[in-house]
Amino acid sequence: MSLAVLTVIVASLMAPQRLPGQPGEPDARVAGQVVDALSRAPLPGATVVLTPIGPGLPPPVAYTPQAVTDANGQFVFQRVFSGRYQLQAQKPGFAPLTGLFEQRTLDIAAGQSITGLELALQTGAVIAGRVVEASGRPFFGVTVSALRQTAGPDGRTIATTAQMAQTNVAGEFRLASLPEGNYVVIAAPMPPPPFAPAVSETVLAPTYYPGTPDKDAAQVIAVGSAQTVNGVQFSMVSLAAHQVSGVLVDEAGSPLAGAIVMLMIDPKRGGSPTPASGLTDENGRFQIGGIVPGTYRVTAGMSSLPPGPPVEGGSAGAARRVTGGVFVRDTRLSTTPPGITPLEITVENADITDLRIVVSTGK
Repeated sequence: MSLAVLTVIVASLMAPQRLPGQPGEPDARVAGQVVDALSRAPLPGATVVLTPIGPGLPPPVAYTPQAVTDANGQFVFQRVFSGRYQLQAQKPGFAPLTGLFEQRTLDIAAGQSITGLELALQTGAVIAGRVVEASGRPFFGVTVSALRQTAGPDGRTIATTAQMAQTNVAGEFRLASLPEGNYVVIAAPMPPPPFAPAVSETVLAPTYYPGTPDKDAAQVIAVGSAQTVNGVQFSMVSLAAHQVSGVLVDEAGSPLAGAIVMLMIDPKRGGSPTPASGLTDENGRFQIGGIVPGTYRVTAGMSSLPPGPPVEGGSAGAARRVTGGVFVRDTRLSTTPPGITPLEITVENADITDLRIVVSTGK
């Protein structure tokens, strides 16, 4: 065999092989313009994102092309894989005409050149104000969220987080680039450090403007395009702190030691995305303190941490009555995706004890 033939064979073996269902060469092209919805003027400096959503494409974490519009608001994507995508545009100070994103769905064929696309953005609204303590002193480091209210398919109101910001040393916040619509504003303190024991009988609660923990009593703020609403000032509310405790077991009823149990506030309420958490002891028991009334999603997962300190009361094998006004939709939780079945609990005006969480370990 000649050296030339051997070189060709080696090169062929070393070349990346396309897997079944994998897209072909990235030879498509997508181009367009981002404009101001009112003046129709081009918007330079806008970020345009092409997110893959169809089967056979690399996952978004590995392949999400982005482009920045030029002085004429033009953007172009070269060498795009065929498939289905969502095309989104965003620019600081601007907002989509509908929803929370200006986007459209594209089905791109191999070798296709799509041109003349137009994405329109409108000048965003602003809600600005201040969060203070009961004494009137500014509250620093509070997470403030603007929750946009829309009607769901069943007629019920759906609240979606449109923007988030933290208060500065003067307690001030500014929620910008908001689409026109109706909003409620909520402020939430950061939760205590992970696994920290409860040290107080009261804790600061997520608080809606004008100063209530009740979302139904929140004041709705209506904003239009380019409108600024100032003077949204309110105080944080303190509520009695409760404790959630229980046991984490596998399908066979064996305790799971050294696992992390987390309580995540209902995302429709807004506030900090950081969950409150507890670490199970050698008997699989856990307790999480400093919990205010509300609905929480419970998740659990194994960790490399050693088991936590012993938690008094109960035993891992005892499936006793859950107390404290808890509504459990599902007492089975899978920690191995896909097919996670969330466990939701509602804390009312008492501690929740002997909560039993069954985790599918996939064995």
